[in-house]
Amino acid sequence: MLRHVERMPNERVAKRIKMETIRNKTERKAKIRWEDNVRNDLRKVRVKNWKQRAQETKQWNEIIEQAKFHKEL
Repeated sequence: MLRHVERMPNERVAKRIKMETIRNKTERKAKIRWEDNVRNDLRKVRVKNWKQRAQETKQWNEIIEQAKFHKEL
């Protein structure tokens, strides 16, 4: 889904929602964007330039497969 949403035009609802903040359920005052969570997960598997890499299906699928087996996620 991340790749699909990232490729959308900025005016699409799903893209706007992605950029909105969500409340962290464990701490009411902390606001974390969905994209921040994705970035944190990608950082754990050492993926850089994820927006650019999301444009390439083969590279993105390799990243997803790598993330599935990462113990820290």
